[in-house]
Amino acid sequence: MITISHPHFSLVVLHASFSCRKVNVTADPQGLHRTNKNKTRDTFLNMICIVLYLLMIPRISSFVLYSNQFHVHHKTLQSHQIHVASSSSVEPNILYNSENVIAIEKPVNISYHDDESEEGILSYVRRLQKEKVFPYDGRIYGVHRLDRVTSGILLFAKSSDMAGLLSTAFMEKMVTKYYVALSSKKPKQKKQGWVRGDMIASRRKSWKLTKTQNNPAVTRFYTAGLGKCNLEDWDCGDETLEDASSTENPHYPRTALLFQPHTGKTHQLRVAAKSLGLPILGDPIYSDGTDCKQNRRTYLHALALHVRIGDEDIAIYNPPTTWFHNNNGIGDVVTEMMRKHCDNEKICSLI
Repeated sequence: MITISHPHFSLVVLHASFSCRKVNVTADPQGLHRTNKNKTRDTFLNMICIVLYLLMIPRISSFVLYSNQFHVHHKTLQSHQIHVASSSSVEPNILYNSENVIAIEKPVNISYHDDESEEGILSYVRRLQKEKVFPYDGRIYGVHRLDRVTSGILLFAKSSDMAGLLSTAFMEKMVTKYYVALSSKKPKQKKQGWVRGDMIASRRKSWKLTKTQNNPAVTRFYTAGLGKCNLEDWDCGDETLEDASSTENPHYPRTALLFQPHTGKTHQLRVAAKSLGLPILGDPIYSDGTDCKQNRRTYLHALALHVRIGDEDIAIYNPPTTWFHNNNGIGDVVTEMMRKHCDNEKICSLI
């Protein structure tokens, strides 16, 4: 038996017998002929084994190289995960904290679930609990989600019973929600109204709106111009815009959008903005590709939320203050839009 051995595997190429039968030549005149015939056969099989062995060497080397590369790549991923997990912890902004519910301001650019390269929001919070920089150390339960690129209000339940009640409230549309966004475009059609339509999966993990109404995404929207805002020092990335007022500058916010979603579809607000000709500034999927490379983030934020569960009346208003640097006026626009269009008394009382 010829066997190719390697630390990763063993390959049996062929089995051949090298022993010759004992033949009584006197008793069998043809025995000598059969013995010579067996020797010829064995020699031929040995030659085949050698040829196969030589042919397999390049394949074995390639497989070993691939195995080593995969091993190194796997270690690299593990190392990257460790790097993310050991990044500096910043205590999140706690927006609401009761016996049954806690709400945080979700940071931008963090997913709900873990992926190959970084931890999700649940793992992030649980790590902060272990590091004693989170005000609640008990088990938390996720009840709704925000896109990776979206910042703002995110609720967690402190018990499985409350998680079930809140999840039901979200599914049955008992939760009032408002979102705010910025766009580098100006509205060419209506400045407020409704966006309705079914959503279907498209290319590059994107979604698109259709004219059918079988199970439509429903969004109420309002817009306001930012022409009176002082955005000359708008920080879109590594450097400040030199000509922020230029209508040709694709990195400059020109319109604020206020969304009130009545359904909870994946990418619903981002698709709605795209369908209105007002793609959200910095959106890596639905913008026109000219603004997302320069901006630090996608400018979409979960602004306000209200839900009543039994005796607990949860109302939160959390404007994106990091957008309002140097009193640029965007905060005033957002406040005015909410006062004008918000129809929820509990949220209005917080503005």
